[in-house]
Amino acid sequence: MRWRSAIKLGGIDTAARIVGAMGVSGADAVLDQLHQLNADLAEQISDQIMPIEKVALADARSLQALVREVDSPVLMIAMTGLSKQHRDPFLNGMSSRARALFVEEMAELGPIRRSDVEAARTVVARFARLMADQGRFALPQAGYVS
Repeated sequence: MRWRSAIKLGGIDTAARIVGAMGVSGADAVLDQLHQLNADLAEQISDQIMPIEKVALADARSLQALVREVDSPVLMIAMTGLSKQHRDPFLNGMSSRARALFVEEMAELGPIRRSDVEAARTVVARFARLMADQGRFALPQAGYVS
């Protein structure tokens, strides 16, 4: 019987750090090629490179467009547990009246499973990347480098 020892080399986190360090144009080129080979893997790496916390670093105009287009219940769940530093940029993209209603509804949500929060955050980050591909959202340049 032959024994093979398994060595874990890298993984999604390592690949995301490498691709993210390439800068926007390099990362986009690699991810486009990878997407043709394995779309799921490309999405997982993109999720690590540009999570919701980095999306929050985008300019106010982009965040305003994102907040307008993403489903409010999904955004509420995604923002659950985010630090004030990462939550405020999204809230600042709303009118004061809309912000007050949003915060009030968010407070009434009650407990949410962590897996649901993570799934909602992924949806929001992927939607931001989709909008960026369409030229309707400016991804933060500095956010690419981990």
